[in-house]
Amino acid sequence: MAILRLATSNNLKRYGIVSTLVLTLSMPLLASQSDELAAQTTQLSMLWLDEAMPANEVLNISGSTMQLLWPGLSDVQVQSAGVNASRALALLASEPNACVGNKILTPEREAISYHTQLPQVVFPGLHIFALKNGVGSTALHELNSAAGVSLEQLLDRESKLRLAVVAGRNYSAEIDVILQNKVWERQLWRRHGGDNTAGVLRMLQEGRIDFVIEYPNVFAHYQGKTKDTNAFVSYPLQESPQLLAGYILCSRTPEGAALIARFDQLLAQISAEPSYLQAHLKWFDSAGQKALLPLYNQIYNTNF
Repeated sequence: MAILRLATSNNLKRYGIVSTLVLTLSMPLLASQSDELAAQTTQLSMLWLDEAMPANEVLNISGSTMQLLWPGLSDVQVQSAGVNASRALALLASEPNACVGNKILTPEREAISYHTQLPQVVFPGLHIFALKNGVGSTALHELNSAAGVSLEQLLDRESKLRLAVVAGRNYSAEIDVILQNKVWERQLWRRHGGDNTAGVLRMLQEGRIDFVIEYPNVFAHYQGKTKDTNAFVSYPLQESPQLLAGYILCSRTPEGAALIARFDQLLAQISAEPSYLQAHLKWFDSAGQKALLPLYNQIYNTNF
């Protein structure tokens, strides 16, 4: 019995030593695995929703500003998907790590996404355009005041004239409410398709509609392609904010919140650099640049 107890004690000691050796030898391996797991856990991945643009579209402020942001995201695994605006919002709601740029904030969008503290892009407010020698021009001139033209008054007064808008587009909170009012539905032409902006301009040029709503710089870009660059008149809309901002949105999830935090850091840093201002200004004519500069300084707290 004594021999048996001794053997048992020796076995326990031997096993104890072996166990200690196994644990000791395993510690570097476990530490290595832990570091790798931590790296995998902290590495961000993102589904970037790149809203499809027509092949002939070259006016892309969102793209030019994103080019300055991408280098700061070199450690993020990015997968890009070309989608339209409605599909982008659907993916924001369904995917855990989807992000999209240059979006005006709305309650519906904020319900399904987080947004950056600073906007990705800024614009002067929207204008309403008409053919210079058309009946629309006369109507705008008569309604114009120091604050611009009221869209609601225009639609109420000119029931026989038609306004073309892009289906699914957000113009601004107050304008969207007006455009969604069924009272004005017969006066609206909602255009669907990939060349919406160019398409509504062609409709205006051809006299098929009387008004379009657009940013001055966007309209100037397309107007530059026409033979007569003085063929249109425009007035600011009272219902449009003086400044409109396009934010980066990411899924309303922990992953989306982490991505927004990264974008916030980058925007705070890069918006203070002259290159980011130039990424805006290059899309505007001299008058547009003059209007944009104080707005840019106001939003990004700069002094250019």
